[in-house]
Amino acid sequence: MYSSTGEHPADVGGLLYRNGFVLSQSKSPEVCPSAWRRVNFGSSILAVHPETPMNEAQSGGVRAFLLGMCFDPESGMFEEAPILDSLVKSYPQRREFLSKLDCLAGRFVLIIEMNGVFEIFQDAMGSRSVFYTQRGVSVVASHAELVAKIAGVGFADFIIPFLTSKNYVQKDVKYLPGVATSYDDVRQLTPNTSISYPSQEVQRFWPRPNSLARSSADSATDMLDAHLAGLASYLRHSGRRPVVGLTGGSDSRGIFAAVCQDNPFIFTYIRSQDGRQVSSDDSRKAAELANAYDLKVKVWPLSNRQSLNDSDTDMGYAFRRSTGYYRGAGSAWVEKLWSHNLDPMNSVFIRGFGGEILRGFYQQMTKQIRRINPVQLSDTYDINAGSSVTRSFFEEMIQTTSFSSEAIHGLDPNDIFYWEHRMGTWGSLSMSEADLAVPSMVGYNSRNLYAAFMSLGAELRSSRLAFDEVVRRRAPKLSFLYGK
Repeated sequence: MYSSTGEHPADVGGLLYRNGFVLSQSKSPEVCPSAWRRVNFGSSILAVHPETPMNEAQSGGVRAFLLGMCFDPESGMFEEAPILDSLVKSYPQRREFLSKLDCLAGRFVLIIEMNGVFEIFQDAMGSRSVFYTQRGVSVVASHAELVAKIAGVGFADFIIPFLTSKNYVQKDVKYLPGVATSYDDVRQLTPNTSISYPSQEVQRFWPRPNSLARSSADSATDMLDAHLAGLASYLRHSGRRPVVGLTGGSDSRGIFAAVCQDNPFIFTYIRSQDGRQVSSDDSRKAAELANAYDLKVKVWPLSNRQSLNDSDTDMGYAFRRSTGYYRGAGSAWVEKLWSHNLDPMNSVFIRGFGGEILRGFYQQMTKQIRRINPVQLSDTYDINAGSSVTRSFFEEMIQTTSFSSEAIHGLDPNDIFYWEHRMGTWGSLSMSEADLAVPSMVGYNSRNLYAAFMSLGAELRSSRLAFDEVVRRRAPKLSFLYGK
């Protein structure tokens, strides 16, 4: 419990900015707890949370750090060190380097320095969030508040009116327009773009011409199967126990099918008004799936109302600071997962994110993007869509990320917008939330995997047939789900 006087533990037992990093020109980024590792990186300091996996490589004047978890399901590489070595050697050859990056899965940030210039890349979904300063002191970091504190900036003027607006409060899925954050001059990097540091220039590197080679239903299904097989292989190589939030949905079912024979820790939760409901359609389906492999599911009844006292915890404090204050006061299910004390060095929560990118989420919505402009992006975002604040942030996003019909080479803007904005901002912050309990990773996450499904017809993509087939292959005991 923290004090109402505002005196809090320095890093809340290691929870604050968990699995984070900072790259700064500051000689000593004091905002980082003393336990964080610090590395001289050119004229800058790289500070890294003690639990964040870190690999370093150097070759021919190129030096790089890979922070996080990474594997290549296409070439069968399940250790970060050789993957990073290959990336560093190919970096001077831009096309070869980007092709290697397109294959990678996991959750990571890649920081590369050559000739005094840094370039920072994320995993395909952008699930390892990256924030940066637009002007003034150059900072790049995993959490918006870290950037703000080092840069010495405060809350943006728009943030309180926006967060307290009726339209925002009523939304279950809460995230900000464009690449905005709660802080002045702090922005979020989106998937398929990189940032040069310290110039802070953002550039788009995907899609490239002919990025979507025509794929068949069979080849896309095979790629999804190989991706999940690679995920299971990576977990075994790294010695990490999978943690799965299991529901009746096809995305979590696919993750379960991939890891069901690896002693997963399985949970689900049920929200109700009084927090006493102990059974739901999702919990019953989760139990049915787990029972097929003689596994048990922990079912957590939770109240859908969070009181001020419920938020008055160390976890609640770390949650708000780690998520920039716009994701709510705290998370009951994250706190429940944290209470199980899973080993952060030998466990990983595999979230079923990325599946909707494969299937085309916005194509199934009424408000689709026909032309890329601030009005249509605001309408699709659908929070305070008519406000000048929302539209101005999307105008900024279009310019910053080079989001135009020409730059995306004819791809469906609904695909790109859902991937880069909703999953790249809301999704990545959701991953940072889960990190507070246990390190987390996206289950469906590689640029080549996304591209394979985007080349399919809309009806085939949305049918979930590929997901059903992969579950049959990965977990034969679940064939009862399909009447076989």
